Order: sequence, then C-alpha cells, then structure tokens
Amino acid sequence: MVDLAVSAEERVQGLSGRQSLDTDRAMLFVYEADAPRTFWMPDMHFPLDMVWIRADCVVDGVTNDVPNPPLDSPRDQLPRYSSTGPVRFILEINAGQAEARGIGPGSPVQFAGQIAGRWGC
Repeated sequence: MVDLAVSAEERVQGLSGRQSLDTDRAMLFVYEADAPRTFWMPDMHFPLDMVWIRADCVVDGVTNDVPNPPLDSPRDQLPRYSSTGPVRFILEINAGQAEARGIGPGSPVQFAGQIAGRWGC
C-alpha cells in the first residue's frame, strides 16, 4: 500500500511529522519528468530506505538506512540524499525493507492496485 505524493505540496510534506510507517506501507513520490532528485528528512521520526525509480520503471538505485535526524536539527544543516541519475519516482519505505525484499539497482517496478499501469508502470 502506498500513499501518493503527487502535488508539490504533498511532495514537500512527504512523511515529515509522521510517528511511524507500517511495514506494509510506503510513500511514492511522483514527478512529471525525469530529473536528478535530492531529498532531505526534516521532522522525521524514523529511518527510511529511498528507492530511486526511473521513468522506464526500473530501480536506478537505493539509499539504504537513511537515519532520521534529531528533531531539533537546523534545516540548513540536514543531510541531503540524491539519486545517481534522472528519476521519475521515489519510493520511501522503512529502513531495511529494500534489502529484505531484494530491491536494488536494476529491479523492475510494477505498480499494482488502484495505481496499476498509471504513469507507465
């Protein structure tokens, strides 16, 4: 199950402020075009894996075990995490889930349920 972040406002909010993420849930960030992407984790309460997905529905890379920063961290000092190439989607899942599910560079992506076939995947 994924929560979608499609609008600019939804992408800015992301998972910030949530206390946790169920193991069977994720957040999928959707962009209109491919581009190198950079994420940060303001107001995060738990660590994540970031799965960087190209428009051809193939995993470009995974940033594993991104730690949640101390909540009092100044925003200008938060670490940034970037894709290695242009991507269209970013899937955020609980830390350790990418490895546990065998997700890595080159893995195919297929959307299911209500978003099956949407955005080409």
